[in-house]
Amino acid sequence: MSYIQLTYDERVTLSAFMQQGLSVANIAERLGRHRSTLYRELDRNRCHVTDGAYRPSKAQRRTRARRSRSRRNRHYSDNDFLLIRELLRLKWSPEQIVGHMRRFKLTKTRISHETIYQYIWRDKVNGGNLWTHL
Repeated sequence: MSYIQLTYDERVTLSAFMQQGLSVANIAERLGRHRSTLYRELDRNRCHVTDGAYRPSKAQRRTRARRSRSRRNRHYSDNDFLLIRELLRLKWSPEQIVGHMRRFKLTKTRISHETIYQYIWRDKVNGGNLWTHL
């Protein structure tokens, strides 16, 4: 079963139902969601410091911020791969490249050998020749 995040409209509806005094289980049934999803949403996004209220607009901002900080969504620019491309042309393996970059702290972002392999295969699909250097 795949997880789908709450939409902004669902957050607004959740807030309105909470203000009406409905139970989380009842709200979950009306939204077609599992109650644990709503409990998790409320726990993560309530205004714990002020009054403990749930504000959908603030919850949406927090969700977007968490998602942008997620390692899963980290993207690398072409500048991050300049040194990698050069070392691949010198017949270095992705594991050697990562070890060298980490040892001498050559980049601010950490790139794994698996990311380099994915980069090489993506380059091959797009007609590149980095794979010939492996």
